[in-house]
Amino acid sequence: MSNGKGLGILALLIGISGLGLGVYTLVLPQVQVVDTNFGIQNTWFKYDPTTYPISSLGIDIIIDPLTINFTVNSGESVYFLFNTFAIISGTGLTILWFRFVLDGSIKGPPTYPEVYFASESVEQHGSVTLQFAKVISAGFHNLTISIRGTHTTMGIKDSTLLVQTYIP
Repeated sequence: MSNGKGLGILALLIGISGLGLGVYTLVLPQVQVVDTNFGIQNTWFKYDPTTYPISSLGIDIIIDPLTINFTVNSGESVYFLFNTFAIISGTGLTILWFRFVLDGSIKGPPTYPEVYFASESVEQHGSVTLQFAKVISAGFHNLTISIRGTHTTMGIKDSTLLVQTYIP
Protein backbone atom coordinates (compact mmCIF):
# COMPACT_ATOMS: atom_id res chain seq x y z
CA MET A 1 0.00 0.00 0.00
CA SER A 2 2.85 2.35 0.55
CA ASN A 3 3.60 2.24 -3.19
CA GLY A 4 0.05 3.37 -3.98
CA LYS A 5 0.28 6.27 -1.54
CA GLY A 6 3.58 7.44 -3.12
CA LEU A 7 2.09 7.36 -6.62
CA GLY A 8 -0.99 9.20 -5.40
CA ILE A 9 1.10 11.93 -3.78
CA LEU A 10 3.25 12.22 -6.93
CA ALA A 11 0.12 12.51 -9.13
CA LEU A 12 -1.31 15.14 -6.76
CA LEU A 13 1.92 17.18 -6.92
CA ILE A 14 1.99 17.02 -10.74
CA GLY A 15 -1.66 18.10 -10.88
CA ILE A 16 -1.10 21.03 -8.51
CA SER A 17 1.96 22.21 -10.45
CA GLY A 18 -0.02 22.00 -13.73
CA LEU A 19 -2.83 24.02 -12.16
CA GLY A 20 -0.28 26.54 -10.89
CA LEU A 21 1.24 26.96 -14.39
CA GLY A 22 -2.24 27.40 -15.86
CA VAL A 23 -3.12 30.14 -13.36
CA TYR A 24 0.28 31.80 -14.00
CA THR A 25 -0.37 32.01 -17.78
CA LEU A 26 -3.87 33.40 -17.23
CA VAL A 27 -2.87 35.99 -14.65
CA LEU A 28 0.52 36.97 -16.12
CA PRO A 29 0.30 36.43 -19.90
CA GLN A 30 3.49 36.67 -21.90
CA VAL A 31 3.41 39.81 -24.06
CA GLN A 32 5.25 39.64 -27.35
CA VAL A 33 5.63 42.96 -29.15
CA VAL A 34 5.57 42.64 -32.93
CA ASP A 35 6.43 45.68 -35.06
CA THR A 36 3.83 45.31 -37.80
CA ASN A 37 4.88 48.44 -39.68
CA PHE A 38 8.55 47.38 -39.98
CA GLY A 39 9.86 50.76 -38.79
CA ILE A 40 7.76 52.79 -41.25
CA GLN A 41 6.77 56.10 -39.70
CA ASN A 42 4.85 57.99 -42.44
CA THR A 43 3.78 57.39 -46.02
CA TRP A 44 2.85 59.87 -48.76
CA PHE A 45 1.57 58.80 -52.20
CA LYS A 46 0.51 60.45 -55.48
CA TYR A 47 -0.98 59.01 -58.65
CA ASP A 48 -1.20 60.96 -61.91
CA PRO A 49 -2.93 59.40 -64.95
CA THR A 50 -1.86 62.25 -67.27
CA THR A 51 0.26 61.59 -70.35
CA TYR A 52 3.41 63.73 -70.45
CA PRO A 53 5.10 63.84 -73.86
CA ILE A 54 8.66 65.02 -74.39
CA SER A 55 8.17 68.55 -75.68
CA SER A 56 11.80 69.74 -75.66
CA LEU A 57 14.77 67.57 -76.52
CA GLY A 58 17.60 67.30 -74.02
CA ILE A 59 15.81 69.41 -71.39
CA ASP A 60 14.54 68.04 -68.08
CA ILE A 61 10.76 68.22 -67.73
CA ILE A 62 9.67 68.44 -64.10
CA ILE A 63 6.40 66.59 -63.41
CA ASP A 64 4.91 69.07 -60.90
CA PRO A 65 1.54 67.28 -60.38
CA LEU A 66 3.46 64.39 -58.79
CA THR A 67 5.10 66.65 -56.18
CA ILE A 68 4.88 65.30 -52.63
CA ASN A 69 5.52 67.53 -49.62
CA PHE A 70 6.80 65.55 -46.64
CA THR A 71 8.53 65.94 -43.29
CA VAL A 72 11.51 63.97 -42.00
CA ASN A 73 11.97 63.75 -38.23
CA SER A 74 15.31 63.36 -36.51
CA GLY A 75 16.60 59.77 -36.74
CA GLU A 76 14.45 58.87 -39.77
CA SER A 77 15.57 57.87 -43.24
CA VAL A 78 13.50 58.17 -46.43
CA TYR A 79 12.50 55.78 -49.17
CA PHE A 80 11.46 57.08 -52.61
CA LEU A 81 9.62 54.94 -55.19
CA PHE A 82 8.58 56.14 -58.66
CA ASN A 83 6.77 53.98 -61.19
CA THR A 84 5.41 54.92 -64.61
CA PHE A 85 4.40 53.53 -67.99
CA ALA A 86 6.87 54.72 -70.63
CA ILE A 87 6.37 54.95 -74.38
CA ILE A 88 9.33 55.48 -76.69
CA SER A 89 9.67 55.48 -80.43
CA GLY A 90 11.77 57.14 -83.08
CA THR A 91 14.58 56.39 -85.46
CA GLY A 92 18.03 55.58 -84.19
CA LEU A 93 18.80 55.38 -80.52
CA THR A 94 15.94 56.75 -78.41
CA ILE A 95 16.43 57.28 -74.68
CA LEU A 96 14.10 58.46 -71.93
CA TRP A 97 15.81 59.37 -68.59
CA PHE A 98 14.19 59.55 -65.16
CA ARG A 99 15.61 61.33 -62.09
CA PHE A 100 14.35 62.39 -58.67
CA VAL A 101 13.91 66.11 -57.98
CA LEU A 102 14.42 66.79 -54.26
CA ASP A 103 13.67 70.28 -52.95
CA GLY A 104 13.77 71.70 -56.48
CA SER A 105 17.17 70.19 -57.33
CA ILE A 106 17.47 67.45 -59.97
CA LYS A 107 19.43 64.60 -58.42
CA GLY A 108 21.61 62.15 -60.29
CA PRO A 109 24.67 59.94 -60.08
CA PRO A 110 26.81 59.36 -58.18
CA THR A 111 24.79 60.25 -55.04
CA TYR A 112 21.30 59.49 -56.45
CA PRO A 113 20.29 56.88 -59.00
CA GLU A 114 18.79 57.54 -62.39
CA VAL A 115 17.18 55.11 -64.78
CA TYR A 116 16.58 55.19 -68.50
CA PHE A 117 14.38 53.39 -70.98
CA ALA A 118 15.96 52.99 -74.43
CA SER A 119 15.38 51.49 -77.84
CA GLU A 120 17.06 51.33 -81.23
CA SER A 121 14.48 52.31 -83.90
CA VAL A 122 11.79 50.10 -82.34
CA GLU A 123 8.69 51.37 -80.52
CA GLN A 124 8.75 50.23 -76.89
CA HIS A 125 6.14 50.37 -74.12
CA GLY A 126 6.79 49.28 -70.58
CA SER A 127 6.94 49.92 -66.89
CA VAL A 128 9.83 51.90 -65.44
CA THR A 129 10.70 51.96 -61.73
CA LEU A 130 13.15 54.17 -59.86
CA GLN A 131 13.66 53.69 -56.12
CA PHE A 132 16.11 54.89 -53.51
CA ALA A 133 16.61 54.90 -49.73
CA LYS A 134 18.68 57.67 -48.12
CA VAL A 135 19.34 59.65 -44.98
CA ILE A 136 18.45 63.31 -45.55
CA SER A 137 18.25 66.24 -43.16
CA ALA A 138 15.35 66.49 -40.75
CA GLY A 139 12.69 69.00 -41.74
CA PHE A 140 10.26 69.81 -44.54
CA HIS A 141 11.05 68.58 -48.07
CA ASN A 142 9.39 68.01 -51.43
CA LEU A 143 9.97 65.39 -54.09
CA THR A 144 8.93 64.92 -57.69
CA ILE A 145 10.42 63.38 -60.83
CA SER A 146 12.04 64.73 -63.99
CA ILE A 147 12.07 63.18 -67.45
CA ARG A 148 14.34 63.93 -70.40
CA GLY A 149 14.16 62.43 -73.86
CA THR A 150 15.95 62.30 -77.18
CA HIS A 151 12.80 62.36 -79.37
CA THR A 152 9.42 64.07 -79.19
CA THR A 153 7.72 60.74 -79.96
CA MET A 154 8.04 59.52 -76.38
CA GLY A 155 6.57 60.19 -72.98
CA ILE A 156 5.04 58.74 -69.82
CA LYS A 157 1.58 58.11 -68.39
CA ASP A 158 -0.05 56.57 -65.31
CA SER A 159 2.69 57.61 -62.89
CA THR A 160 2.95 56.99 -59.15
CA LEU A 161 5.29 58.45 -56.56
CA LEU A 162 5.66 57.20 -52.99
CA VAL A 163 7.68 58.62 -50.09
CA GLN A 164 8.09 56.81 -46.78
CA THR A 165 10.00 57.78 -43.68
CA TYR A 166 11.30 54.95 -41.55
CA ILE A 167 13.51 54.18 -38.59
CA PRO A 168 16.44 52.09 -39.90
